[in-house]
Amino acid sequence: MTAPDLSTSPRAIWRLTWPQMFMMYFIFFTGFITVWAAGKISADVQAALGMVTQCSIFMMVVAMGIASGATAAISQSLGALKTLRARRYIGTTVLGSLGLGIVMSLVGYFFEDAILGLLFVPESILPITREIWQVAMLTLPAQYLYSASGVIFRATRQVLPPLWVAAFVCLVYLLACLAFGLGHFGVTSRGYMGLIWSNLGVQWMGAFCNCFLLIRSGYLQKRARPSWRWLKDALPYLFKVALPAGAASVVWQSGYLTLFVLVATLPADSVNALAGLNAGLRTEALLFLPGMAFNMSVAVLVGNSLGANKPAQAKRIGLNMVGIGTLLITVVAAFLWPFRQELAEMLSQNPGAQAQIVNYLTYNLLSTPFSIASTIMGGIMVGAGATHYNLMVYGGTFWLVRLPLGWLLGHILWGTASGVFCAMLCSQCLQTGIMLYVVCKRDWTRFAMHSGHHARPAMQRVL
Repeated sequence: MTAPDLSTSPRAIWRLTWPQMFMMYFIFFTGFITVWAAGKISADVQAALGMVTQCSIFMMVVAMGIASGATAAISQSLGALKTLRARRYIGTTVLGSLGLGIVMSLVGYFFEDAILGLLFVPESILPITREIWQVAMLTLPAQYLYSASGVIFRATRQVLPPLWVAAFVCLVYLLACLAFGLGHFGVTSRGYMGLIWSNLGVQWMGAFCNCFLLIRSGYLQKRARPSWRWLKDALPYLFKVALPAGAASVVWQSGYLTLFVLVATLPADSVNALAGLNAGLRTEALLFLPGMAFNMSVAVLVGNSLGANKPAQAKRIGLNMVGIGTLLITVVAAFLWPFRQELAEMLSQNPGAQAQIVNYLTYNLLSTPFSIASTIMGGIMVGAGATHYNLMVYGGTFWLVRLPLGWLLGHILWGTASGVFCAMLCSQCLQTGIMLYVVCKRDWTRFAMHSGHHARPAMQRVL
């Protein structure tokens, strides 16, 4: 195992960020393939798949919490040159993610009726949604493991291995969807179930590849397996970061599920609006996923700096990354603006769904500077272990602004999906302003592991 790279030079930051940007695009294209192939089948399949996908993301909230805790703990440990502690956190993350993924899969499988009932799935697409849901629950443990192993690579700054795995997964999934979903290459088409079973296969493949590479790198080792005594002393900090992050994910994803319900219960054109929202979210990922690459990079850089007890450096790097990332991705959004109709035609053959995709993109391309800036600032809080700020700001603006305003505009005043999409833009603007205040004015660096109030006597043995 090589010594950790802790450089904060522009070259080192770029070396950390560009592979993650490409990896996010491969992840995007993997999801885009699903939407594109579903659109080739029917708008009903596209709408059903969108609701299942959004609910599956909600069930990933535990994994998202673990990811935040692991990023903070591993990056700060490496910043403090505590490599054994980092390896122990890595082992804990891998095993814990797989176990929790299995638990969440069982919950989803046995409470299928209750969950789909809460989503208010339109009766016309309910049978398709049930079939997709059952296979999606078999995929969930793989998604947990794949996500956690990718986070570990990023926290250790080994960003090339997961990039190659993501590229391989994307290519295999494309070929599988063409073959089993759409009947190319002389293979009998299995329709939408071919798409779902293909996704299950590539997710497990990606998870196993990442774990194998972690073992090869030396970070996942049997001899670094944490003892019960170590876990008792070290897990409190992991939970201190992971619980607010997981709660923020619950609040955020439940908000998006409620957003889907708002769209599904619109007075008119609800199925086309659902298909448009699902496809529009995928297209927006062209911008959001690179923003997540900056989010992940800044989390690692801030964690390394705080682990080395350099809070001023952590704040400087964080603000620089916010400015650079927002500027770059806003330029891309401006380039996409004239091509909204062309993007919609690529994603759906249904004229009604195409109109709703264009409608969604109109509002959300305008929100790009705000959504990207707040996303990157959320990464600063993750690296510092101050994830409760993300919970309060993201959760508050979503549930107190976006959803009530979406209901008011979408169901009462305008009566169309435009009202819901406009509310999304307004909440993003407010969210960004509050996060900027937190980064500039609040003392978020005190939540790192090296801080005195975290280093309880028992914790000193692992710090």
